[in-house]
Amino acid sequence: MSARAGSKTSAMVQQRKKDSKTKRQAVLATIDAMQRTNTPITVADVARRAGVSPWLVRQPPLLEQVRNAQSGHTVGGSTAERTPNPTTGPLLVERDLLRKENQRLRHELQRHQRHVSELLGDQIEGTDAHSQSVKIQELIVENAILSRQASDTSQELRQLKQKVEGLSADLEAAHKVNRSLMTELNRPERATPTGK
Repeated sequence: MSARAGSKTSAMVQQRKKDSKTKRQAVLATIDAMQRTNTPITVADVARRAGVSPWLVRQPPLLEQVRNAQSGHTVGGSTAERTPNPTTGPLLVERDLLRKENQRLRHELQRHQRHVSELLGDQIEGTDAHSQSVKIQELIVENAILSRQASDTSQELRQLKQKVEGLSADLEAAHKVNRSLMTELNRPERATPTGK
């Protein structure tokens, strides 16, 4: 029983890893396709197009891939954008400052997400292997209890069925005796011949 349970657990863990790998590959393929078509890249759009949770796209290293793709769009801009002139100079400085602030905020957000994930025991997506293993063990124990209860109930049902069959036979015998007694009681008394 435990060897079989271990095999099932191992199979489930392997399937989980395979699903995770497939989802990550879908995200990378989506980013690549969006870059090739010059589609603006956001976490939400990548997640929607790849058919995955935005939470997954925000995890390293996928988030870095998204950021690299986003910066690739801005870095590969027009020459006018890359060559500052007196009128756009302050705007470019402000844009760079905003970019740095955004990067700082992203790092801060990632740090908070990791902290929340640790506090919740990585229950946001249930990707923690230890949590999965514990849950699987709990389900195996619960399944064994339910199987035992089902077996006990089956046995009890068989015993009750045998008891009912026995009682039915006793009842049928009692009916026969009752019919016999009723017949005997209802039989007219034999007329005794009287002499005239």
